Amino acid sequence: MDRTNVETVIVAGKVRKWRGRLLDVDLNRLRQELESSRDYLFETVGAKRDLFGSS
Repeated sequence: MDRTNVETVIVAGKVRKWRGRLLDVDLNRLRQELESSRDYLFETVGAKRDLFGSS
């Protein structure tokens, strides 16, 4: 079982996922925020972004 098996999610009385689709979510904005957070963390700790060593 994984997230694809979840059809409906209700949080604090509000439907957040219905019939397998997320509601009221701006995926592009969320992706940008996640990438910015990732970049900040990598820069802060001085880690390489190429974690798997591909050239």
